[in-house]
Amino acid sequence: MKKNNNRKKIFKTLFVIACIMIGISVLALSIFFGELYFGGDQPDMAQLGKIHYSLNVYDNENQVIFDNKSQEYVDYEQIPQLLSDAFIAVEDKRFYSHHGVDYVRVAGALISNIKGNRTQGASTITQQLVKNTYLSSEQTFSRKFKEMQTAIKLEKQLSKEQILEYYLNMLYFGSGEYGVKNAARRFFDKELSELNPLECAMLAGIIKSPTKYNPINNYDNSIARARVVLKLMSEQNKISENIYNDYKNSDIIIKNTIIENTFDKNYINSTILEATKLLSLDEKNVLNSGYNIYTYFDANSQNTLSSIISNSDYYQDQTTGGIGIICDNSNYGIKAFASNRNIDNVYEFKRQVGSTIKPLACYAPALDQGLISPNDKILDEPTSFGNYSPSNYKDKYYGWTSVNDCVANSLNIASVKVMQQVGCQTSADYLQKMNINIAEEDKNLALALGGMTYGMNMIELLGGYATLANYGLYKTPSFIKKITDSNGKIVYDAENTVLTRVFDEQSSYLMTDMLLNCSKNGTAKKLKSLNYDIACKTGTVSMENKAFNSDIFAVGYTTADTMLFWQGNNAMDSSQTGGGATTLMLKNFANAYYTDTYPTNFSTPTGIEELNIDKFSYENLNQIVLASQNAPQKSVIKGKFSQKCLPTNKDTTYDRMSIDDITFEQSNDSVTISFEYNPKLGYKIYKRDFAKGEYLIQDIKSSSGQANIEIGIDRFFGNKITIIPYYIDDNNLEIIGTPHKYYSNSLISGLYS
Repeated sequence: MKKNNNRKKIFKTLFVIACIMIGISVLALSIFFGELYFGGDQPDMAQLGKIHYSLNVYDNENQVIFDNKSQEYVDYEQIPQLLSDAFIAVEDKRFYSHHGVDYVRVAGALISNIKGNRTQGASTITQQLVKNTYLSSEQTFSRKFKEMQTAIKLEKQLSKEQILEYYLNMLYFGSGEYGVKNAARRFFDKELSELNPLECAMLAGIIKSPTKYNPINNYDNSIARARVVLKLMSEQNKISENIYNDYKNSDIIIKNTIIENTFDKNYINSTILEATKLLSLDEKNVLNSGYNIYTYFDANSQNTLSSIISNSDYYQDQTTGGIGIICDNSNYGIKAFASNRNIDNVYEFKRQVGSTIKPLACYAPALDQGLISPNDKILDEPTSFGNYSPSNYKDKYYGWTSVNDCVANSLNIASVKVMQQVGCQTSADYLQKMNINIAEEDKNLALALGGMTYGMNMIELLGGYATLANYGLYKTPSFIKKITDSNGKIVYDAENTVLTRVFDEQSSYLMTDMLLNCSKNGTAKKLKSLNYDIACKTGTVSMENKAFNSDIFAVGYTTADTMLFWQGNNAMDSSQTGGGATTLMLKNFANAYYTDTYPTNFSTPTGIEELNIDKFSYENLNQIVLASQNAPQKSVIKGKFSQKCLPTNKDTTYDRMSIDDITFEQSNDSVTISFEYNPKLGYKIYKRDFAKGEYLIQDIKSSSGQANIEIGIDRFFGNKITIIPYYIDDNNLEIIGTPHKYYSNSLISGLYS
C-alpha cells in the first residue's frame, strides 16, 4: 500500500512540474511572439530607396570617376517572372505564403543546428532585405530577433511585389555590381527581358557567395550552382520539365569579360578591394559605407596605358592576357591600371615572376651587404648546387663575367651564386621588408630564379621596383590616397604611412645603374633609344617542356614612374620573352607618355665613388685592382663602388717604373738578363760597344712571365747593357722609367765606366 501511495505522490509531483513547465513555456512563447509582432520600431521606409547609393570614388584631381548612383534601378514591372521565380526557388520557396518569417524553415534550421550542421539558413527574402537595409551583419540572437521583428512589420506595409523589387535591386553580385539589371548587363550583356532560364538561375545562384560564384572568375562554380537552382525551379514547378531538360546541360557565354574602355573597372574594383583591407569591411559594406575614396587615378596615364594594353598587335594571339600598371614614384600611388581581361582581385592574381625577382632577392641584398660590387666577376659555367642544377637561357655560358653584365644578360648561374653568398633566409628577410612573403619551403636557391610555390601578385612586384626607384625606401603601392566618411572626416590618409628602409641609397643606386645597363645593352635593349634614364629588368617563365612560356614581364622605372607590363596566362611560344613584347609595350608607353617633359636622370648619392680600375688585372686576372695614379686612360676602366665595398689592392706600375728583381748574369761571351715581366709595360734594351756606340737591340711589348734574355758581349772591349721600362701615354708620348745598366767584364778595364 505504501508503494502505491509513493507512486501516486511521484506522479502528482511530476504532473505539477510538467504543468508549470508548460505554463512557463506558453508564457515565454506568448511574450516572445508578442514582442516579435508588437515590439520594436517601425522601419524607415525612406531608407529602402538608399540601399546602395552611398560611395564616391575620385581621381587625382578630385573628379568623380565612380559612384553607386550609376547603378540602374529597375521597377517590378520590368522584372521577368522567370527571374523572380529563380530567386524565390533558391532563397525563399514559401515567400508568397509567409508574413515575413518562415517558421517551418526556422524549425528546420534549429533542428539542423542541434544536430551540429550549421549550414542551413532560415532567412526569408524579406529578412534579407531588412538585414541589408537596416541592420549590421553581426551574428547575434539580438540582431536576428530585430531582423524578424522588422520583417514582419515590413510585410504589413509593403506588397510582396514591392518587397521583391527592393530586394532584387539591392543584391550584390560581385565585380562592383548591384541589382539584377546591372548584373545581367555585366555578365551576359543582356537586358532582363532577354534572359533565358539558366541565366536567371545563375543570377539567383551568385548571391550566396558573390566571390565563389562570380561567373567571370569562377565560371565552373557559377554554372554548377546555376544548374542546382534550375533543378529547384523545376521541382517547385516554376519551369516545366521540358524547359529543365533543355537547359540542364547547357552552358552560358559570359560576354563582358573584357573591361570597358572608359574609366577602367579594374582600377575601380582594385580600389574597392584595397578599401576593404584598409577599413576592415567586406566589399558590400564598403560600397554601402557612405565613404568618399580619393585615388591617384590619372586619366592621361590611364588612357595611354589602355591604348597599349588593348592593342592586339602586341600579343601572340587573343587568348593571351595582358596587364599594365603605372606607379608614381613621388607618392607610390598607382595612377593607371589596365588589363585586357577582368582581374577581379589583383591581390590574389599571383604569377611566377621569373628573372624579375633577381634584383630584389639576389643582387640588391648582396650590394647592401657589401658582398659584391657591379664590377666583380663571377664564373658563369654549368654548375650544380647539391641536387639543384639550374641552367642559363638556351644553355649559353659566358665564363668570367661582371655582375653588371650578369644582370644585363640575366644569367641564371650567376644569380644562384649570388643568392648562395647572401643566404636564402637573408634574401627572404629583404623581400619581407617589401611585403613579399616567402613560404618556408621556398627558402632555397631556386628563389634566385623566381621559384615560388604561390608566386607573387603584381602589386608586390611593382612595390619592389618602386623601392629601387626611391633609393631603397619602401611603401606599398596604393590606389587610394585618402578616405573620408560621409561627414568629411578623414578615416585614412596615405601620407601618414611610414616608409621602410630596405636597401641603403648607395646599394639602390648601384642596382639602378646596372638596370640602366640592362636597358642599353642587355635583355631590355629595346629601350636604348630613349633619351632619358630608364632602368629595366625583364623576366620569362618557361613551361615544363621549355617549348612554351607561361609568363613574360618587363618592369622598368624612371625617376618619375615605375612601370610593370605582363603577358601570360596561357602557353606562349618560346620565342615570346620578356625582352620582346612586354619591353616593347613599356617602350611605347614611355614614348607616348613622356612627350612634353622627360624625367630627370638618376642622381649619384653621397657614398658612391667612381674609381679607375687596372684594365689588365680586370680583363686577364679577373681581379679588381685600383689603377696607378699615372696610368694612361687606355689602361684603366671606370668602376662605381659604395664605400662598404671599396677595392683595397692597388697597382703601382705607372707610379714607380723600376725593375726591382732584375739580375744580370755573365758567362764567357754573353749576359743573361732575368726579371718578371710586367705585361702593362714595354722594355727597351740598348747595347753600347766600342765600334757602334749605343743602339737599340730589342723592344719587348706585352710580354708576361719570367724574362730570360741572353745578349752576346765583346770579351775584349766589353759592353754596356741598358734596359729601360716604358709605356705610351694618352698623348702617344713615351714615358720611361728607371734605367738598369750592366757593364760587362772586358780585357780593357774601365772602357765604359
